[in-house]
Amino acid sequence: MKKITALLTAVLIASVISGCGGNVPVKITNDLGAWDIAEVWIDPAENSDWSSNRISEVLEPGDDISIGIAAGTYDIMLVDEDGDSYTRWDVEISSGGYDWAVTLSDMD
Repeated sequence: MKKITALLTAVLIASVISGCGGNVPVKITNDLGAWDIAEVWIDPAENSDWSSNRISEVLEPGDDISIGIAAGTYDIMLVDEDGDSYTRWDVEISSGGYDWAVTLSDMD
């Protein structure tokens, strides 16, 4: 009986933890053609400044990356190898995550 109680308690705790604002994926796909994405910035929309670049290596054309964040409202900015920026403001990111296949038409 103690083993069953312990098992049920562990399952309950895991369920509660997994439902408490875990990370959801923000998937960025580089569809810029011949240009690399050098920087990815994702910050809560209420922040007035960008915090830090979320990638350490460039995202080459055709590549994608998933970055885990808590659901909420965010601003997302990408910077390509030439310094051009691509920004989406006030993006609602739900429990299903968010996908952005960035193209040249998204350039600021």
